[in-house]
Amino acid sequence: MTTHDTSRPAEGFEDITEAEATQELTTTDPGAVHGRFRPGILSRLGMAIGRALPPGRTGLKLAGIAQPLAMSALEDGVADIEALGLKLRLHPLDNLSEKRTYLTPQCFDVVELETLRGAMGPGKTFIDIGANAGLYSLVAAKAGGRSARVIAVEPQDEMRRRLAYNARTNGLEAIEISGVALSDYEGESVMRLVGSNRGGTQLAVTGEDQPGRSMAVRVTTLTTLLDEMRVAKLDVMKIDVEGGELAILAPFFASAAKDRWPDMIIMERPAINQVDAARDALSLACSRGYRVETETHANAILTLDRARG
Repeated sequence: MTTHDTSRPAEGFEDITEAEATQELTTTDPGAVHGRFRPGILSRLGMAIGRALPPGRTGLKLAGIAQPLAMSALEDGVADIEALGLKLRLHPLDNLSEKRTYLTPQCFDVVELETLRGAMGPGKTFIDIGANAGLYSLVAAKAGGRSARVIAVEPQDEMRRRLAYNARTNGLEAIEISGVALSDYEGESVMRLVGSNRGGTQLAVTGEDQPGRSMAVRVTTLTTLLDEMRVAKLDVMKIDVEGGELAILAPFFASAAKDRWPDMIIMERPAINQVDAARDALSLACSRGYRVETETHANAILTLDRARG
């Protein structure tokens, strides 16, 4: 597994080493072996109910029926299952995307992941900004094959460890994992967890209090990261950073040559009640030559018209 660390991290934060990223596999603890945390019989019954629900939003709304049963017999809150065509070790109690993949995989970003599979191929490069547990990265790496390049950007060390374990379990060792946070400046900041969902993290605003869990991170721009990782061009980007998309994309579009821009972007849609719609990342991308091909409940899928922008 490749980890990326181009400079000394901020004080109090250490990027994981390759040994740390694979610790679950090399330890003598039997929990390292996939299948050790097989859900109990009641949990499997709840999973069966969840997976029988209709796909899409309807299934998600009905998932509460199966959730108590599915979560009732998980050792240490961990589940070794198969979903999305992968062997996965999931932690459904503290992460929304892992919970949905565990309970209702037929409802988890179906359109987005199918589009991603179709866009990947030999030699393609995918960047997953705000990778979380890395489910998009895992799907992209499997679809793209050994010659594809997959870069997962995730500041949380725990989420990087989860991704590293699942990547190695599936033989997807070429995934490159970066622990930086992306924004519109170079420096250091604090990444804080918003609520109890590990998928909800944000860079702190200067001067604000930091209640709850937080960690120091190196902050850099997307252009700088691509330079450091020697990425000449992106083919596909997924970006979901809890409202920080504009701060990442605005300087990238301003400074990077257009032939470096991704042909496709999967991004979280702006909030319906956003005050300044002209300042959201989706509007910015459309102003630079992207057009919305598909909108789901949570995301927009855009493609670049290179004749525009």
